[in-house]
Amino acid sequence: MKALLLGSYGIGAAAQLLHGQARAPRVAYVPTAAEPDSEKKFWVQADQVQLQRLGCQTVMLDLASAHREEVEVCLQDVEAVFVTGGSAHRLLWHVQRSGFSAVVPERVERGELLYMGTSVGAILAGPDIVPASSSTGAAGLPPLRSTSGLNLVPFSILPHDEHDERRGANDEIVAVHPQMRFVKSANDV
Repeated sequence: MKALLLGSYGIGAAAQLLHGQARAPRVAYVPTAAEPDSEKKFWVQADQVQLQRLGCQTVMLDLASAHREEVEVCLQDVEAVFVTGGSAHRLLWHVQRSGFSAVVPERVERGELLYMGTSVGAILAGPDIVPASSSTGAAGLPPLRSTSGLNLVPFSILPHDEHDERRGANDEIVAVHPQMRFVKSANDV
């Protein structure tokens, strides 16, 4: 059975999805969207603390430096993958380049891999990241070949909807893209 956890921030519900594992769940943590200096970002630090509290063993999988073979080997040895937020352009460019986009959907669809994503990591699970594909974070990267996401769900997440400014931006995205399906998400702290 396919399992996903998508949201804005926080992974409180992961405990239910990871419960019942015979051993401490191994999670590939993908900080790529938060680069550069991802380890200094408050949300990356918060993710790490939450995963530790859940008893997870985390393995860093930075798609900015990984190649397809490394991605395949890493994901064969974990029960879950966690993709954090940051720059949509940066994340998707490295997702496409590293082969992550070819490996993950198959494993998630077969129920072999739990996909957890927050903010841009949640948006990536949808059919298209166009609502979040601004040029922010694109410095030094070539243009995207496509804005297609992983297509794990038939809708796009619009994160951080609890903030008035973000809610306004999310409402505008919905109005500008009437052909797309959206789910708004607020932070789960």
